[in-house]
Amino acid sequence: MRAKLTPIQKRHNRRDFDCGNEQLNNYLANSARSSDSKRMTRTFVLEDPRDSNRVMGFVTLTPTTIDIPDECFAGRKLKSPVPALLLAKMAVDIRYKGQGCGKRLFTYSIITAAAISDAVGGVGLVIDAKDQDAKAFYLDRAGDDLEIIDETGLKLWLPIGVCNFIAGIA
Repeated sequence: MRAKLTPIQKRHNRRDFDCGNEQLNNYLANSARSSDSKRMTRTFVLEDPRDSNRVMGFVTLTPTTIDIPDECFAGRKLKSPVPALLLAKMAVDIRYKGQGCGKRLFTYSIITAAAISDAVGGVGLVIDAKDQDAKAFYLDRAGDDLEIIDETGLKLWLPIGVCNFIAGIA
């Protein structure tokens, strides 16, 4: 049985979630559903197939605008700021690490960015990596297609053409 990806709901046991990062645990427990219900963000959770109320992992997406640095390829062509989709938060419960949950959530984010761009516009997916380990995770999955777009090195950008390719949109 495969884990189901669904919008966050009241029934989800958010307080039992533990990704090893207190800030992300608290966000899911105390803010994710409220932010979602106010339509400020959208949070999607992977439900454990044995208990649909248990959260295996989550991703929070929201629209944003970004200034693409001139040194990025698209920065030379686009006038900033430009619209994009922001992968604001993503985490996997420590009990489910190594089972492909993070990869599935990241792929979902990329496909969603492609669909939103196709429907209303947007130049790509911006990723706010929480730390160097998270950055390494994203780089391992998207490699050279990711570009660093801030001085901290933790804000990454995946151009819409790459998102479209991954999503199978020509």
